[in-house]
Amino acid sequence: MGELLSKIIPLALGAAISPTVLAVGLLILSTPKRAVVRGTAFTAGVMTILAALTAVGLKLTHHATSVAAARQPITRAIDATFGLVLLLLALSTVLRAMSTDKESAAATNSPADPDKHSSLGAAFVLGMAMMMMNFSTILLYLPAMREISVSRLDFSDKAVAVCVAFLITSMAATLPLGLRLIAPVKSAAWFASLHTLVTRYQRQIAVTIEVIFGAYLLLKAL
Repeated sequence: MGELLSKIIPLALGAAISPTVLAVGLLILSTPKRAVVRGTAFTAGVMTILAALTAVGLKLTHHATSVAAARQPITRAIDATFGLVLLLLALSTVLRAMSTDKESAAATNSPADPDKHSSLGAAFVLGMAMMMMNFSTILLYLPAMREISVSRLDFSDKAVAVCVAFLITSMAATLPLGLRLIAPVKSAAWFASLHTLVTRYQRQIAVTIEVIFGAYLLLKAL
């Protein structure tokens, strides 16, 4: 069990670093208008997609690695593919940043209207959309599910590992909500400032995660 956790926890931690999900969640939770209920709906949307990724990741990798003789080559090919895609995403982010003029960058970094997603349904859909567009998280979470799927541990140990990976990966949405519930007054002020900081450096954060874990998966595939 310890060996499996040592493989999935780094991937889950990388998947949890999601500047887009965090920035949008902080924006929702920093507003006075039904912040907690809309934040809960947003988090539910994020976790719905994450649950779907869990099921898909476990199912697909189970079938892909069902033949013992082919398990190792397929596992390496999956790691290499995901690692390469992460590095390509990092390169794409850098090239977009270089080609973006100051005016469009300012528009991108300007805070969104918090009342735009004031309904619970809109917040839920927004959470789903943010997670579906969060490619770096997906590309790190699926290999974690693959590690669990190919493990020779029994079902209960695998279930624990899935829960650990799920809870860690969802922290970008769940931790701000939990803090908002514990300290509603102070957290609202903190979140407004933190949202500005995360939005300002979200590209740098994304590129760093994509490069580090892209290289990690490629080296793991060797």
